Amino acid sequence: MQGHHSPPSGQHLSGALLPGDEMEEEEIDEALSGSDDDESSWIAWFLSLRGNEFFCEVDEDYIQDDFNLTGLSPLVPYYDYALDMILDVELNTEEALADEQQELVESAAEMLYGLIHARFILTNRGMQTMYEKYTSATFGRCPRAFCCGQPVLPLGRSDLPRNFTVHVFCPMCRDIYIPRSTRAASIDGAYFGTTFSHLFLMTFPEHIPSRPIQTYVPRIFGFRIHSFSHYHGTDRQQEAAYLERRQKGTYTNTIKRGDANKSSHQIKQGTIPPQPRDRPNHSSPNNFRSSYTPFLPTPAVQPSAVGEASISFAPQSFDEDPSLAVEEISELLDATKIQQSSINR
Repeated sequence: MQGHHSPPSGQHLSGALLPGDEMEEEEIDEALSGSDDDESSWIAWFLSLRGNEFFCEVDEDYIQDDFNLTGLSPLVPYYDYALDMILDVELNTEEALADEQQELVESAAEMLYGLIHARFILTNRGMQTMYEKYTSATFGRCPRAFCCGQPVLPLGRSDLPRNFTVHVFCPMCRDIYIPRSTRAASIDGAYFGTTFSHLFLMTFPEHIPSRPIQTYVPRIFGFRIHSFSHYHGTDRQQEAAYLERRQKGTYTNTIKRGDANKSSHQIKQGTIPPQPRDRPNHSSPNNFRSSYTPFLPTPAVQPSAVGEASISFAPQSFDEDPSLAVEEISELLDATKIQQSSINR
């Protein structure tokens, strides 16, 4: 099982052999057998395969501990044979497998090693091994331009095999990407799990970079595209951007033609077009929307029985165009005060 993974052992010690009788025949046999054991280990052969650079070497002591393998036997076919192959256990002649079964066992051994690997890299020994790969950018760098070549970490989107391939996580922009290497991109993401990359940063907080300050701003002929443009996405995304600007206090609007006539007509009716609020008006079925519907309590001037004016605030749906400037609202409020004073007279 193990001899077919390594080249002939004599090739590795050809430079170390001395001519004549200076080295005894027994010493030569011991050197050759020791070299064969080192080179023929299944783990060493698996890690040497092209595309497996993301994997680290799992200690055999860790693999031999049954507690660390709890729950893996139902997930891996030929579990016992696969485990023996990883640990380089020789099979008896009675337990010899056919060629087709041998291929299945080899595939199962790779799967079992990957699932063990996902657990091992969460240990202190595994973290340290992966730390060396991270600092040398073995996992690659973030393809985002503003991350300036930030090293990335392998990440799985599921802890169960055969769901997603491995991705890489950028600690700077906090997003995931497909590895540049096509061979690495075909590795099962469960071999790294959903926890490792985030636990790694918590274990080594000095490697948590600050979030990128610079962001890309799209422009057309040098002018920024308005945030309410369809270029920036759906209505829900625009509403989220509007709420974010409103919370920062940077919200501004412009008046469209015809709004002044609408406003004067509404002043005569005793109402003022409201500004958006943070919750929808569900008082009327016609005003209900699946997305955010802004509204503002509108002051309505109502004459009382004794001739005095009383102002009551009633929520009013804002289904019309919400493009009134803050300055225009102030003017409308002043007009309402004038109307109120005329009623008091």
